[in-house]
Amino acid sequence: MRKLFCFILFFIVVLSLTMTVSAQKISEIKIAELNRSSEKLILKQLPFKNGDLYQQQYLDLSKKRLLNSDLLNPLTLKISSIKTANNNYQFLIDGRDSGIFMIHPWEFAIRKTTGLLGESFEQKIRNPHGNGLSYLIGFDWSDDSYQEYGLEYVAEKANIYSFNYRNFDSKLDFNQKEFKADGNFYQFNLETIPSSKIKNNYNFKFQENDYTINNITQKQEYLIPAYTLNYNNNFEFEIELSRAFSLNDNFDDFNSLKLKLNKSYNLNKNSRIIADFKGGFASEETPFNYQFRAGSFSKNDGGIPIRGQDYEFAGNKYVKTTLEYQRKLWRRDLWGVIFIDSAKIAAVDKELGELDWENDGGLGLIYYSFLGPIRADIAFDNANSSPQFNIGFGSSF
Repeated sequence: MRKLFCFILFFIVVLSLTMTVSAQKISEIKIAELNRSSEKLILKQLPFKNGDLYQQQYLDLSKKRLLNSDLLNPLTLKISSIKTANNNYQFLIDGRDSGIFMIHPWEFAIRKTTGLLGESFEQKIRNPHGNGLSYLIGFDWSDDSYQEYGLEYVAEKANIYSFNYRNFDSKLDFNQKEFKADGNFYQFNLETIPSSKIKNNYNFKFQENDYTINNITQKQEYLIPAYTLNYNNNFEFEIELSRAFSLNDNFDDFNSLKLKLNKSYNLNKNSRIIADFKGGFASEETPFNYQFRAGSFSKNDGGIPIRGQDYEFAGNKYVKTTLEYQRKLWRRDLWGVIFIDSAKIAAVDKELGELDWENDGGLGLIYYSFLGPIRADIAFDNANSSPQFNIGFGSSF
């Protein structure tokens, strides 16, 4: 028995030594020559260092963090690994610095505006010294206008800290009610990417404004912490939780929950179906100007797209589904789209079950450019109203 025990122990020791000897390590990290960002800053974003054991998932996580940091031009960024003669790995990061305006002036005009024909403009301006610090500016000249200024800092492992100030003036009409709000907020935000599948967002906001509804004006002051989890692995799942603490006696605290689920199904190499679900619930104490908003192509300003509608709904609970069929029309660049939006959004005094589904449909084109998808859509409300048209960058749902 003792001999058997000694043999097993010897076998375990030999196996452990063998695995240690044959372990594949990262022996070198090579970064293309940079003109602005320091090599040290790029190395801080990586989930490994020289001498660490090689893992295949490092490729995906490194690329996601570097793209999210906006330090390198996404059009040229390439990350690869090469197995060396001594059975280790060499990591290669090939990419030029992003420009002061993230890429180039003619490109950010598409990439960073909220819509090609929109009424707002947002831009990040990188510090010319490439130290991870950027300046944020934003302007909106619609009925929901604002001016925004801020700072963003890229820290270790793509932890992104930002602080911004916004001054706003809103005059909007929902559910046959008009409200006005003018004020400002200060907001601190932290974004982390612990794995290639998960992104966390922590947000803390102080907001104050004069709120006018039914010709009565009241002062609102809130502290609003929020947390968002995004999980992306063959499907996308997102949940956002927030609570607003009122700092005056005119308004109560309120809570908010939002969910999102998106899945793409490839029928063949030339066609696919995308299913998208969204839902949200806010407590009954939620003021009208903090409730969920829906209608038209409203995703970019925090609303819920119901693309055949005018922008006219608000409520404290909603469900919304989209079914979209996409088919390639020319090479891999141009795709045709047919979509159906179905939604319910209920005011505080109503339940979702009391409402009929609002069903809208439409069609469009998507061009997959080197900057990402650019799409144009036209949507109809059961053919009972004027069609709604939108052209923009990214998805429309």
